[in-house]
Amino acid sequence: MKSISKEFFRNFSIITALAVLSAGVANAQNVIQFTKANLTPEQSIQLYWASNPSEVYEVDFATNLVADPNTGTVDWFTLYDGIPSQGTNTMVSDDGNYDIAPAILHPKYSPMRFYRVSPVAYVPSPTNPIVSIISPANNSSLSGVVTFQVSATTPEVMDEVDLYIDGEKQWSSIDDSNFVINTCEWPNGNHTIYATSKSESGLGGIPNGPTLTCGYGTTPYLNVSFNNLVSSFDLSEPLFQPALGQTQLVAAAFAANCNWTLQIQDVNSNAVKTVTGSGVSMSVNWDGTGTGETNIPDGVYSYYLSAATNGLPNPQITHTNPPPHGLPAPGAMEVQSYAVADGSESVVPLALYPPGIDTNGMTIFDATITEINSLTAIGSLFVAGVQAKYLPSGMASNQSTTGVGRKPRKGIKGTKGSFGICYKTYGTNGFSSPHPATGWPYPLPTAVAIDGQSRTAQTVDKTVPQFRYMANGFSEGMVGAGWFGKFIKADDQWNANDIKKTSLGGNSIFNTVNFGILMTHGSYGNSGTTGTEDDNVAYTYPWLGGNNFVRLSDMDFGSSGTNGLRWMTLIACNMLRADNYNSMFNAGKIPVNNDLHLLLGFSSIGYGASHIGRNYAFYLNRNDTIVTSFASALAAAYNESSKTVTNTVTIGVSGWGSCMSDTLLLYNDPDLTTVQYNQFTVFVPK
Repeated sequence: MKSISKEFFRNFSIITALAVLSAGVANAQNVIQFTKANLTPEQSIQLYWASNPSEVYEVDFATNLVADPNTGTVDWFTLYDGIPSQGTNTMVSDDGNYDIAPAILHPKYSPMRFYRVSPVAYVPSPTNPIVSIISPANNSSLSGVVTFQVSATTPEVMDEVDLYIDGEKQWSSIDDSNFVINTCEWPNGNHTIYATSKSESGLGGIPNGPTLTCGYGTTPYLNVSFNNLVSSFDLSEPLFQPALGQTQLVAAAFAANCNWTLQIQDVNSNAVKTVTGSGVSMSVNWDGTGTGETNIPDGVYSYYLSAATNGLPNPQITHTNPPPHGLPAPGAMEVQSYAVADGSESVVPLALYPPGIDTNGMTIFDATITEINSLTAIGSLFVAGVQAKYLPSGMASNQSTTGVGRKPRKGIKGTKGSFGICYKTYGTNGFSSPHPATGWPYPLPTAVAIDGQSRTAQTVDKTVPQFRYMANGFSEGMVGAGWFGKFIKADDQWNANDIKKTSLGGNSIFNTVNFGILMTHGSYGNSGTTGTEDDNVAYTYPWLGGNNFVRLSDMDFGSSGTNGLRWMTLIACNMLRADNYNSMFNAGKIPVNNDLHLLLGFSSIGYGASHIGRNYAFYLNRNDTIVTSFASALAAAYNESSKTVTNTVTIGVSGWGSCMSDTLLLYNDPDLTTVQYNQFTVFVPK
């Protein structure tokens, strides 16, 4: 008999629908080709491919291989990039990607996916970061909440440190070291752990700065086992909105027959709903109401599950006489054994096979007929766990755990708000651009002198790869706290018309979310006549590449209603530089309307640092003020990279006085008296 543990199988057609495509030869070494694909108990798809040391990969997917009639090519979408080689064989799991917006949903919601993998071009650093998993030790047996301690060092700037379980990327750690994992949220059994890191030679966004080099590191596989009375504690939805008819399926499996209690608790650990039951599994469908079907507010709720063995045997049905072929189990809620032969898509009751038959080529598992019927429904949730007839040696007879925190599952009821991000990384070579035209003397206007340069100078701006990490880090932190990412647009996915005010032919997409972030290069018009346009205003300019720029005044920030824009952050050099701000303010050109609460941005040179986005979301959701959160995020990131930050960095804040102390949760309406402007120093070189 191949297996006597309970295995999970969803619609088996996904295995035949799954296709993995070779990407060709990367170099004179191994041909990059998929070697294996596994379907995990959570319906994720593990991808294994032959790889080459020191390479870095991008994994793309398509939902079909039919060419788009408009382009003549198949539509491929990036699932992950920056996956460092693990030697001659590399593994990652498709669990969807919820760090981007719109999110790529888990593959269980897709009838089929096709994959390709290809190497990523980058300029390698002389040294790669060194990363290792300090604890727990290899071959450890783990239960409950465990902290995986990762050490990552580099002489350069550390961009990312990530932990993977069975190829699934976990939530980032704010200190890049301690990753807290609740092992109850995975099936009992063996699991493969590894960590990766990425470093860069400096920060981005410096005019005429050097080309950045990158280094990547990865650990060997750490093999551990998870052993819990409560296993596979899981949710069906990362966020759910009962107002739209959505429910939250809370499920778990137990290593023995248990009496269990599930409490749904608010942020103060008060139980708003309690459900009890017994058996070897739990399945509770929560509609978002409290005890007695009372209405409770949207927000963050946790799921506290306690279980204790009751000494009863598993409710497993045995049959002395096999039922006729094709008949269901005697009761929909009764558990019996099922079998599936290797390479087959048919699940049949084990009782159909005569006693003594060789079952070595089969996988045996326990389930109810209801569960079996549900397996063919795409997106159904069915948890795996050991269905033991006795309590495994050394396992506690009771266990309590709070969840669910496994990425991307947070189980938040409703959403706290929405956010959107636009950024430009400027390709691989940056761009060169003439200065803006003054508008005079007509018909051959001269150029505006910017950034302290002459009118005839050209600016050459480098790429800012960190903007992508900043965007994804911010998104991860905000989604994890219950915010909805409406859009994250990169590079050619957006242009000037997306951010210009309607009167200039734009559509002001930031006015469709509560919190906006714009990340570009930025320049300021010099003080004096040479730095002004024909209206004598010294503007600031977000540069979108080439000759494509917009004036700060071309934009209009702020909108009303539940989804209205309240807070806008400009991560671009000198956007709110004091002299220019005053020039624009005196001319009535500041894009703060009656609905916007605060406009934040650099009032000096700024630097792109990967941890800014992650830090910003952390401080915001700690309920620091918006202003303090931005300043703290920059200060923390620049202190990490202090040797590469050579200028004092200041920020400017423009907004209504009543809103200067806004937090995400506690904020005032604009008082509509006078728009205020304040400056803050966030970093001083040592």
